[in-house]
Amino acid sequence: MNRTGTLESVIATVHQKSEHYFDEVIPVQDMEFDNLNQMWISGRRVEILPSAQHLIANRLRVPHSYLCRCPQELQAENLNYWIREEAKNRQTFFCRFDANQLRAVFTERYRPLDNMEILSQMIENKFDPSAEVQYSIDDTMFLVKIPEYTRTFRVSTGYEHKDDIVPGISFANSEVGILAFSIEAFFYRIICTNGLISQASSTSRFKHISTRGLENFHDTLAHVIQNSIHNQNQFQISQNTHVNNPIASIEKFSQQFGLSMAETEVVRQSYYKEEGCTMFHIINAFTAAGKTPGLTTSEIYKYEKTGGLILSLVKA
Repeated sequence: MNRTGTLESVIATVHQKSEHYFDEVIPVQDMEFDNLNQMWISGRRVEILPSAQHLIANRLRVPHSYLCRCPQELQAENLNYWIREEAKNRQTFFCRFDANQLRAVFTERYRPLDNMEILSQMIENKFDPSAEVQYSIDDTMFLVKIPEYTRTFRVSTGYEHKDDIVPGISFANSEVGILAFSIEAFFYRIICTNGLISQASSTSRFKHISTRGLENFHDTLAHVIQNSIHNQNQFQISQNTHVNNPIASIEKFSQQFGLSMAETEVVRQSYYKEEGCTMFHIINAFTAAGKTPGLTTSEIYKYEKTGGLILSLVKA
C-alpha cells in the first residue's frame, strides 16, 4: 500500500529490508531441487521465494502455472531434468539471496541496481532527506514518488471546490526482475489523493543490463521535469474531451494495457465513486483504483501507470 513519510524514512526502510541481502555467482551444476519451494545450492538448503520461482520457471522454459499444479515429486523431476539440460549450455547463474532465501536468478548479463543505490543518487542530486514522499516497498518492487508542491497547478472540473494537482518525480525499481529502473513524471491530485505516473520517454527506463540508469540520472531528471509541463496541458485537454460511454472506454483501455478482468472491475467500481463523461474521469478511475486496500507495489504502479498511458493518448 501507499504510505506517506520522508525520504529519510524510506532510506531507513530500505536499509532494514536489505540487511541480509547478498549476491553470489553459482555454478549451475551445483543446483538441485527438492520441489518448487525448496532447493539445494552448493550443499546448502535454500527456500525459493515466489519471485525466484517465476524466474527459474521462465529460464528453464517450464510454465510456472504447470509446476504449481504438479505434486512435489513431479516438480522436482521437471526442474532437475531441465537444470541439468541448462548446465550443458551455461556454467553459472547470478543469484540474489535474502539470508537463506533465494530472491532471484539471472544470467551473467544482468547488472544489479539496488534500491539503496538509487536513494544515494537522489541525495547526491539534492533531494531533501526531510521532504515528503509517497512510497510503497515490498519484496519485489520499490516505488517512491516525490511531489513538488511549489509547482502545483489547478484544473477546472466543473466542481465548486478547488482541484489542485501537484507534479513530481516517480522512481520505480525491482531488484528481482519485475521491471526496469524508471524515472517518470508523477502527478498527485490533492482532493482525492490519487496518483498518476507518466513515462517521459523510453530514455527514462533502464534495463538491468548496464549502469546507464545511474550514469544518466541527472539528465533524465531534467528531461522528466520538462516533459511534465506537457502533461499539465494534457490534463486540461482531458477535461474537455467528452466520452459517450465511460464504462465501455474503461473496458477498452483495460484490455489495451493488459489489465485482467478482476483489475478492470476494480477500475469500474472506482469510476462509480466519481462519475463523469470526460477523459479526465476515465483517467481518474484508473488512478483511484491504485488506492484499493491490500494492493502490492506492482499493482499500485500498474494502475497509476495505466492512468498515465491513457493521459498520453489525449489530444486537442
